[in-house]
Amino acid sequence: MIQLASAAHFIVGRVGDSWYGESANGKEVVLWNPSNGIDDNLTDTIGPTGNSGADNIYMIDCEMLSTPCIVGSEIRVGVVDYSAYDVNLSVTGAGYDVAPNMSLNSKPNVTSISVDDAITGPSNEIDLIAASKRNVICEIVVEEYDKDALQNAAAEFYHSSSYIGDSDDNNSNYRNASCFKDESYGTEYETKFLCGFDVLYYANPGTWACFFEVEDNLSVSGNGSDSTSVNTLLSVGVQDIIAYEISDADEISGEVEVNITNYGNIMVNLSVRGYGESLEDGLAMKCDIKNISIEHEKYNFTASNPGELSLGQADAVYTNLTSDTVLKKFNLDYRTDDDANDAVNSTYWRIYVPIGASGGCNGNIVFGAFQGAGN
Repeated sequence: MIQLASAAHFIVGRVGDSWYGESANGKEVVLWNPSNGIDDNLTDTIGPTGNSGADNIYMIDCEMLSTPCIVGSEIRVGVVDYSAYDVNLSVTGAGYDVAPNMSLNSKPNVTSISVDDAITGPSNEIDLIAASKRNVICEIVVEEYDKDALQNAAAEFYHSSSYIGDSDDNNSNYRNASCFKDESYGTEYETKFLCGFDVLYYANPGTWACFFEVEDNLSVSGNGSDSTSVNTLLSVGVQDIIAYEISDADEISGEVEVNITNYGNIMVNLSVRGYGESLEDGLAMKCDIKNISIEHEKYNFTASNPGELSLGQADAVYTNLTSDTVLKKFNLDYRTDDDANDAVNSTYWRIYVPIGASGGCNGNIVFGAFQGAGN
């Protein structure tokens, strides 16, 4: 035993368990002399299965390095494949040296996470805004027991049809790598993060999740997630004015194309009805002189019929507007292209002006969106 001791110089040290209870036993430590480079190193297993035979202790003979240690050598020890606080020591003339204690680094611990919009109730439901965007907030509380600085905080809000790491897509995936960090929140170990997402009106309905990940300054990460539901949104938009051009009474106007835009997040059909001045007044337009009855305004939701037409020809290819709401099949899907609005379809309109109607004429057409079958 005396001969063995004289031919060795042991570096002995203790590695504490992490703050949240992960055991150091069984982890591997590496010892090296920074002057000689990391490739000249020695390893040991912490705990009873290693050289020390004792819980949380390692023991390595630094004279076994390719360039053996000598008095004054600067030695460094760290935990392999698991971030910990590396320690340094200078070799002395004693038979062994005790390295400073180190402990396994505790990863950031996400203790709470929730995602919702600003509407107070019901919870866990996101209500989108037609033709606009809804701000969704992912709120996270992180405990960092080692009091390390937190960095690289990022959150991802994604639909169940998407995956973490997918490209940004207004239908299914949003990312925020600039989350607000409130270090004054809670205890000395706690930090609150607020990660916002401007979710567009055509985001897919259904189940969504917020996934959050943050690193400490040793690049050890912690994460958490919370789910919510994006509700369906029914909405259509149409131009404000339909201007018919007609010169004489007893004529059919030229065809006017009216674009309908889906400003929701599901496929829609159309409802339509009309009135002149007040609901159910039986008019298409109220004129200065003699009004235009409701049946004289006509539409086609599937095909254009250009050119001059007689009243009889128009009646054959167009549907008369009514005072009652009529449900029509339109199958206008919601937007899927972030660069160009592809949720637009055309309808086609004409009006017949009977003899005697003249002066300024004004009326109203009410469009609506509905989900379900139409005629």
